[in-house]
Amino acid sequence: METHTNASHRWMVLGIVMVGTFMAVLDSSIVNVALPRMMSTFGVKRDQIEWVTTGFMLASAVTMPLVGWLVQRIGSKILFLSALTVFTLGSAACALAWSYDTLIVARIVQAIGSGAMMPVGMAIVASLFGPHERGKAMGIWATGIMVGPAVGPTLGGYLTDWFSWRTIFSVNLPFGVMALVAGLIIMEGNKDQKSDSVAFDWFGYIFISIALIGSLLALSQGQDKGWDTAYIRICIASGIVGWVMFIAVESDSDHPLLDLSLFKYRNYWLSMVLSVFRSIGLFGAIFLLPIFLQSLAGYTTVQAGLLMMPSAVAMGIMMPIIGRITDRVQDIRWMVAIGSVIIGVSLFMYADLDPLSSIAMILGPSLFRSVGLALMMTPLMTAGINAIPPDKIPMGSSFLNVSFQVGGAFGITLLNNYVTNSIHRHTAYIAAVAGTQSMVFQHMTGHTSDILAKVSQGAASPVSTISQLMSMVLRHVHNVPAIEQGSSLLMSMQMIARRATVRGFEDGFVLGGVIVLLCLPLCLMLKPDTSKAKMGA
Repeated sequence: METHTNASHRWMVLGIVMVGTFMAVLDSSIVNVALPRMMSTFGVKRDQIEWVTTGFMLASAVTMPLVGWLVQRIGSKILFLSALTVFTLGSAACALAWSYDTLIVARIVQAIGSGAMMPVGMAIVASLFGPHERGKAMGIWATGIMVGPAVGPTLGGYLTDWFSWRTIFSVNLPFGVMALVAGLIIMEGNKDQKSDSVAFDWFGYIFISIALIGSLLALSQGQDKGWDTAYIRICIASGIVGWVMFIAVESDSDHPLLDLSLFKYRNYWLSMVLSVFRSIGLFGAIFLLPIFLQSLAGYTTVQAGLLMMPSAVAMGIMMPIIGRITDRVQDIRWMVAIGSVIIGVSLFMYADLDPLSSIAMILGPSLFRSVGLALMMTPLMTAGINAIPPDKIPMGSSFLNVSFQVGGAFGITLLNNYVTNSIHRHTAYIAAVAGTQSMVFQHMTGHTSDILAKVSQGAASPVSTISQLMSMVLRHVHNVPAIEQGSSLLMSMQMIARRATVRGFEDGFVLGGVIVLLCLPLCLMLKPDTSKAKMGA
């Protein structure tokens, strides 16, 4: 596809690509709230049902590196429409799944389509729009990436509560079919993209698959299984070996999966690194805030999701606006830096978040953060793509999306681990300040932090937490001189539980803010985008 394609046609193609990308991103988050219903339907345990999300994440990640090579072999139109078809068929199979095994297989099929759609979608947008107008187009396309994770839990909760968990998959079908039909009619192929003689880098793909699977498994399961377990250590070791071998193979390959010469373009590798910081800013609110609202503030899944919607709408409005500004500015360093500061400050504003906080206290920082994310992400993506040669854009977009995926997993893991450890720390501290000398009290305090860790991960509800605390008191009540003391202990445990969890989440928001602000020196290292001056507005 060429940049000289008429304007109306380009925007129609952008709309089709955006719909596909939005569905792909949405399905990475929409299923989380439906997992308990799936457990009940198939009679499986929590560690088994987690593979509905883990399998999707891994299959999507290992598909992304293939996009650069596939675009060269079959072209971007055929690849995108094929990926959309696979995703839609996978969604239908998920909705019709008759067993746990078929659901996992269907999710992997769905993930293969999703993993290919995002990077090829970015490549299509970049090929349709020249550097002088790519920012606006990227801003519109990226709206789906940013809004999807925020809308997913709300939509998933609503569909699951009012209909069935199967509808979170079947809802994709009409949109997938419409986008596919529109794509077949509107999108044009580019024969110049195809080359049947391009060899496939088998060793490179094997090693990056090992690297991604090992790294993502360690990041996603390390907290639950324990970082010192043999399983997680093997995952970490596999990830490290995979990355080292991948780099070694790619540096000596005639047809590499990733051309390492791309890293000589400063804006490209900075975009990849800064995407990790962007992920912490994005998921610092999208991951932590809903859990806080449901576990401590008493909101339902749908209510918490509705409180996240205004920020999603704000991002949807701001991304194209910031994209248009990006097209008119060569030096984007200050835009990205200002965006980072806004994100960091917005997370600091949650340092005093309380279960009784007003709606304004919840929405204000979230809306403020949306502006920062738009200021940070749109210029970064545009600068990264503009920095590399046009013939390398499919390959470059593949690995930019890989960095988004790994960065998101890393951000969630980092914040989750820190919040969990902070809850342990505050539980012990508050218990010590309470000054009680009861051995029963001290024994139960140790168990309390373990129970609360599940709350911070979204694996336990407030009701179940209080029930577990009550059970502990009743189990030890025979050691207590009077029943009244047992009641007093329960009240003390409830107070410790609530305060320690609140403080743990507050610490998590502050850490997220600090990390985002640490990327400021990297933001200022970005080079002015001279490609815009060459093309002219």
